[in-house]
Amino acid sequence: MTDFRLTGGCQCGALRYVLTAPPLLAYACHCKECQRISASAFATSCGVLRETMHIEKGELGRIDWTVESGAHRYGEFCTVCGVRIRHGDEPSRGIFSLRGGTLDDKRWATPAAHTWQASALEWFTPPEGALLYDGQPTDYTPIMQRYAALMGLQ
Repeated sequence: MTDFRLTGGCQCGALRYVLTAPPLLAYACHCKECQRISASAFATSCGVLRETMHIEKGELGRIDWTVESGAHRYGEFCTVCGVRIRHGDEPSRGIFSLRGGTLDDKRWATPAAHTWQASALEWFTPPEGALLYDGQPTDYTPIMQRYAALMGLQ
């Protein structure tokens, strides 16, 4: 996969990044926090290995918070336009949660699953065949497998 190159960036173009490997998975999260962060019904996240994501242009700002479980999370954004680019954990698990809408080729943000269906807006109907979770999945393997099949990565 050394020739793989997937690009993306913020709304204003001040921040640009490149992925040197495809995302491991993509899913739509319907939790109230993602609804707030995205200012929409859900946020689309792509799991990418940290070492495969490189900022080519611009600067990332950062905001930190603690989630209900006590885990430490952070979000990084374009310092010019404020568009959220990615999230991470501390200590790091080696994966960024990339905001799918920042990819230039949005096909790679095709959700294989929908999480936090318990807080999904009542008008949302999940697509047929999508994996559905009422809360946070404990095992992402089925989502990764479904995503690989959707994207032809198997």
